[in-house]
Amino acid sequence: MPVVVLAMVVASCSAPATATVAVLATAGSGPSALSVAVASNDFGVGTPRVPFVIFQGSEPITSAMSIAVIAFDLASGTPTPSWKGSANNYSDYNIPYWVVFPQLPHAGYWGLGAIVTLADGSQAQAQFTIQTLDKPNAPQIGEAPPASHNRTLATELDITKLSSDNPAEPGLYQMTVAQALQSGKPTVVTFATPAYCTSRLCAPVVNSVKTVYRDLKEKVNFIHIEVYKTFSPLVYADEMAEWHLQGEPWTFVIDAKGKVTANLGGPISPRELKEALQPLLAP
Repeated sequence: MPVVVLAMVVASCSAPATATVAVLATAGSGPSALSVAVASNDFGVGTPRVPFVIFQGSEPITSAMSIAVIAFDLASGTPTPSWKGSANNYSDYNIPYWVVFPQLPHAGYWGLGAIVTLADGSQAQAQFTIQTLDKPNAPQIGEAPPASHNRTLATELDITKLSSDNPAEPGLYQMTVAQALQSGKPTVVTFATPAYCTSRLCAPVVNSVKTVYRDLKEKVNFIHIEVYKTFSPLVYADEMAEWHLQGEPWTFVIDAKGKVTANLGGPISPRELKEALQPLLAP
């Protein structure tokens, strides 16, 4: 297995506060080096959703067959393996990504080792680190989210002031979160800025939401809240602070009783979003 070395890069998805993402690349990094990029942050203890992308040099790997992940407790001087499981692949996204739900029982830093089986059957290894918090900032599963009175087409007739998406889907700007929580239907709330996200990973999130909206709009409320309330100059939307979001994109799935059932930071493909909604849909 290759030796790995730690490097730190800065996430650039229009975060109000700079987010740090850990990347561990194979030693002797160069054009063909294997690396892992964590695609979100703000992880809680328990079984957090950890999305990540495997890169070969600067290009994402699209042909990996499987990825096994081992979690190491870094609380002591000697990292101790504490969990092993498989990552799920979501290739129906602009950049294919993987998601793992490791069991991380306490707050602190955790090392995650990824054993990647490539298309030719060979294996490569990389590692990355994440930090878990006892109390993450974003609304958590089981909690009631803020009943936001976000702007809609009822209060702002110019959709270009509500969204940087082009073309924007009017159906995502019809309802406030407060109205959705009283509707008796499941709700999807997405915070993203399609035009101003500087990462290839976060820009396509609203496209995924629009795809699922077209299939499920009769059964589910869909709301897109733009990260910025003005675009010139760029001023963060009040809801970003109200929801305690440290970056974007974030997608929240809320049940008919008004409780969060999934908080999905980073990339979200149509298939993963449908999987999160499936338990909430009537047969």
